[in-house]
Amino acid sequence: MPVDTWFPLAVYYEDLPEATDHKKQLMDAVLQLERDGYERRAWPEMAWTGDLHGAEQIHTDPRFGWIVGQVESHVQAYLKALGLDLNQIDLYIQRAWPVISRHQQEVGAHCHNTSHVSAVYYVSVPNSGSDEAGSLVFFDDSRPNEVSPGLGSENTNIVVDWNGLNQDQAMYAPTEGRLVLFPSKQRHGVTVNHTEGERISLSFDIVLAAKPGSAAGSYEFLLPPPEQWKRFGR
Repeated sequence: MPVDTWFPLAVYYEDLPEATDHKKQLMDAVLQLERDGYERRAWPEMAWTGDLHGAEQIHTDPRFGWIVGQVESHVQAYLKALGLDLNQIDLYIQRAWPVISRHQQEVGAHCHNTSHVSAVYYVSVPNSGSDEAGSLVFFDDSRPNEVSPGLGSENTNIVVDWNGLNQDQAMYAPTEGRLVLFPSKQRHGVTVNHTEGERISLSFDIVLAAKPGSAAGSYEFLLPPPEQWKRFGR
């Protein structure tokens, strides 16, 4: 008897062919941003993230122009693959920031509730392609095939065959020069960097909005065009 699997998580990735040409410039820019505003606001075991340290607008910094262009191009390809009509949508980079993960540092589980699509680009990765430098992990909180809640808990040994029908997470090892896209609402985190080197990556949050003049029904499910908003007191 066949067993169908539905509702997959669509994670898009692409290894950018010009990555090596831009690696040094991007690394230098990220490390300079860390030096310029280094007042640590996280636990020592957590990676340094620009969004917590005043460096969350790198998409407006000319030093990151190349990767911004790549993100824009590949986000459109990702959304087309999901079946969206881009003629009815405006896309915005809402914020973007660097992440530096050193030895024994990680990024805790979280999601980006204020955006729609998120992107990660790996500038520099020790032992690229292995999980030693810390893997990107997506967590399945809905667990649609967990027939009894908690059945797969580590406190039981009831599930003995872990496979694609009952897995509760998906892991992507970091690969230098790779761009990864996914829905912002998906809870995710990054495992511990066990190497002695720095894993440097860039994160982007993208927002979808209805184009001006779109059918009124679009505004029920997309942000209305920002230029039509009115700020209080203005």
